[in-house]
Amino acid sequence: MLKSYPARYPISRANTGTRVIRLTVDQEAVLQEQFNRWPRAPHTADVVLLAAETGLSEADVEGWYAIRLAQWRKEQGLGGNLGIH
Repeated sequence: MLKSYPARYPISRANTGTRVIRLTVDQEAVLQEQFNRWPRAPHTADVVLLAAETGLSEADVEGWYAIRLAQWRKEQGLGGNLGIH
């Protein structure tokens, strides 16, 4: 049985407020492993494959990736938002 992962990844949605993605440890590991290989926005085919592998929606995978990329950019001193250089 999968354990639930306590981390929350807020995703801003137009006209719906903020949504929270709850991930299992296994889902987080799969997404993080892919991110470690290539810390940039994944191609559509990669999103589809990651969604199928994790059982998440494509929107959730894209949202997690966007948030993780912003965190990575901040860690690298590049600014959290993609438009800030």
